[in-house]
Amino acid sequence: MNTARRVLRLLLPQIPLAAAVVIMLGLIAATRDERPVLWLVAAVAGMVVLALPVADYLGSIEPLRVWNLPGYRQPRSLPRPGWVRFSVGVVVAVLALLSWSGPAWAAAALALTAAVGLVVVTGVGVWQIRGRPAERGRVTAALNGYGPKFVVYTARRNDAGYQLGMWLAPLEKLEMRYVVLVRSADAVPVAARLTNAPVVCASTAPDLDCVVVESMKAAFYVNMTAENNSFVLYRSMTHVYLGHGDSDKELSTHPAHAMFDKIFVAGPAARERYPRNGVLIDDRKFVVVGRPQLVAAQPAGQPVREAEPPRVLVAPTWRGYNSKTTLSSLPATPRLVQELIRAGAEVIFRPHPFSWLGRAERRYIESVDQLLRADRDRGGRSHLLATEQRGSDITDVFNVSDAMITDIGSVLVDYFVTGKPYGVVLPVGVDQRSALERYPTLQAAYLIPIEILQTSAASGPGAVLQSLLRDDPLADRRAEVARHYLGDRLGDDRPFLDAVRRVITD
Repeated sequence: MNTARRVLRLLLPQIPLAAAVVIMLGLIAATRDERPVLWLVAAVAGMVVLALPVADYLGSIEPLRVWNLPGYRQPRSLPRPGWVRFSVGVVVAVLALLSWSGPAWAAAALALTAAVGLVVVTGVGVWQIRGRPAERGRVTAALNGYGPKFVVYTARRNDAGYQLGMWLAPLEKLEMRYVVLVRSADAVPVAARLTNAPVVCASTAPDLDCVVVESMKAAFYVNMTAENNSFVLYRSMTHVYLGHGDSDKELSTHPAHAMFDKIFVAGPAARERYPRNGVLIDDRKFVVVGRPQLVAAQPAGQPVREAEPPRVLVAPTWRGYNSKTTLSSLPATPRLVQELIRAGAEVIFRPHPFSWLGRAERRYIESVDQLLRADRDRGGRSHLLATEQRGSDITDVFNVSDAMITDIGSVLVDYFVTGKPYGVVLPVGVDQRSALERYPTLQAAYLIPIEILQTSAASGPGAVLQSLLRDDPLADRRAEVARHYLGDRLGDDRPFLDAVRRVITD
């Protein structure tokens, strides 16, 4: 859907001018008219068409956008060159049609309009470029007056809301002024919904200069993107990588993390994961801070076998970027949910936030919701559909569950804080024997090979679900695993807050 919308935005401004050129060429060919004015019209229209790539480039430069910054007033937005082109094209096309009927004034007006349109399209872009330095100066002045102590950075587009949100809440407990810095205009409204702090969109590298002010002591990065290296070059600040969760996924030990001054990790396991995967980073860069997002997580109040019926959180991860990160069991989730219903469980369905962005993934989500809705209507069990708790805090979902089934990912590690049992669907081609070696986070997990869910075998995962929901033989192992991955102070955000204060004050 997003791709189709972008293509439409790209093509729509071109249509009227293209139609005008076709009309005029047809007019000249059909009438063999030798009047100079018609040739002038064709020449000017051709110049407009040739100028379109220049206008496209000028229009692709996003304006410097700022929200919620005291002392700064966003200037009136100039019309985007694309829409100027569209409006001029409509006029040109209409006048071209009139020229077909012969009035010389229409042909002359067409030539004049096309020329004016060319000047306006180019002028809008040039005005934006020439006015950028002054605009940067106003942003810098307002930021100096505001005096932020740190900046939270993301270069992702609007799909980064959950990655920003998980860190903004604990950071705001510091009661220090800060700025959210994004690199795409699409991300501005998403970030502005998450915080009342200023949000700045610096889409070009020179724009970054106006954001860095003397009061800023640290920059925090909530994800790993190529554009991070543009901001980490500002050595007046301490650059801290936060990431968006601890897991056995490939991005958890990316070699590019070495460019940051500090790497905040949840527990000792994350620190050990880098050298185990051949990534050698100075150990002094690592700071164990726990997971401050889990401060409201509640431990299990009773053994899972005593829950009637047990409430099982089903949380498949996203499909991933490539073959190494393809760990999602979402296509097999309908079968898993059917097995859970057969086992007498209530299901809380929580797909990964990114899964809502893909058409195929949304179809799987809808099919699971339909299964749960039908069983709820039939038997009265209180299933919780994906659409019913899409925006809820993940910790709240943890608290109302008795167990969880998920994939390799950060949700698995976060769930350790609850002490409740959890199952993991193994990716394609990974057997139970090799799983623990490849994915150390599975040491206390009940393992479900995805192939069991992809076949029509009658047995299915019934034996694993019995262990997960009734027998729970791994109960004694979970506490040790949780400390290894989340540190000794489970559910405590003070190690994180103290570490941030040290970074800012040192």
